[in-house]
Amino acid sequence: MERRTFVKAVGSLGVISAGAFTATQTVGAQSGLSIQSNDATVSNDRGDITQVTISPDFDVNWANFDETVGKVFWLVEARVAGGDWYPIYRATPWLSPEQMGTTGTLELDNFESRLGRPLSIADPNGAPDYPGADWNSYGPASEESYLDGTSMGSAGQASNNLDLTLQNNFPSQNAGYYGAAASTKPYPASPFDQETDGESATTEVELRYTVELQRPNRSQLEYIFDNAPYRRYDPGSEATLEELADAATRAMPEGSEMLASDIDEGNSAIVMNGEDGYPSFDGYAGGAGIPYNVLRDNASDHPAIIHSETSFDVTVNNETSQSNTASEGDGDTSTSNTGAS
Repeated sequence: MERRTFVKAVGSLGVISAGAFTATQTVGAQSGLSIQSNDATVSNDRGDITQVTISPDFDVNWANFDETVGKVFWLVEARVAGGDWYPIYRATPWLSPEQMGTTGTLELDNFESRLGRPLSIADPNGAPDYPGADWNSYGPASEESYLDGTSMGSAGQASNNLDLTLQNNFPSQNAGYYGAAASTKPYPASPFDQETDGESATTEVELRYTVELQRPNRSQLEYIFDNAPYRRYDPGSEATLEELADAATRAMPEGSEMLASDIDEGNSAIVMNGEDGYPSFDGYAGGAGIPYNVLRDNASDHPAIIHSETSFDVTVNNETSQSNTASEGDGDTSTSNTGAS
C-alpha cells in the first residue's frame, strides 16, 4: 500500500486587535500578526505517513511608524515531538512603492501557488546534517551564521555549494535556504509512526514565525526604478538619497512620503532602530544583521519585530488488518488534509 501524505496548511488573521501579537505603546508604532493552525488525522493500514507540510498564508500589518517600511523579513521555524527547533524557511520580500509606507499591509498568501510547492516540515530525507557540511569551503557563511541568519550568501549558492538536502530552498526566489525539521522514515526514525494495528499515535508539531520590518535601501530602489512600471520615476544611476526619496514619494500612494533619512546605503536595517526609546541593534551590523534569537527575545519590546507561535497535532491511525475482503483496486480514497484558518 502506498504511504500516505499529510499536508497541513497554516493561516492567520493579520490584524491589530485583541488576540493578535503586537508590540505597542499607548500611542505610536504598531504591528500585528496572528498565526493559527488546525489538527488533522491520517488513517491507513501501515500507521505511517510520508510527508508533513505547511503552506503559510497570512498578512503583516504596521501603522504609525516614523520611518518607511521597505522590506518585510520573515522566518518560519519548526519543532517536532519536542525535539530541536530548526529554521525551515526565510524570505525578505521587497515592497513595491504602492506597498511602502509608515503604515501598510503585506499579504503573504497563496504560498504554494506562488512557489510551486509547500514547505516541508517532515519527509523521508529528514533534517539536513548542518554540522556535516563543508563550511570551510563555503565562503558566504559559517554554520553558526547560516543557522542564526546573520550571514547566508544567496539561495543559489546554498543550493550549489552546500552538499545538503535543503527541501525548502527556492533559488529562483532567493528565499528558503533551509530543510525539514524531522524524518518520516519508518519506525523508529519517524516520530509519526504507529506500528500497532488498531492503535493511534499523536505527534505535536510546533511552529514559530518571526517577522522584522526593514528600511528600504539604495540597491532596492535603484532596481525598482530600473524596471517597469516605475522607469518613469527613475532619477538616474548617480542619484542622491534625496533624489531617490523624491522619486519614491512620487511613485507611492498620495499622502505617503519617503525621506532620504529612511533609506540605507548598504544592507537594510530594522525600522526605528533605537528610536523613541525602543531597543537599539547597532551592535548587529548597525541593525542590518540581527540573529534570530535576538529578534525573538526583543519582539515584545520593539514594534518592528513580531513573533507568533502555534502548534498542531498529527494523529496517525494504524487500521486493523483484515482478510477475505473485496478489493476495489489500487485507488487511494484518502485525501490530503488541507485547511487554513
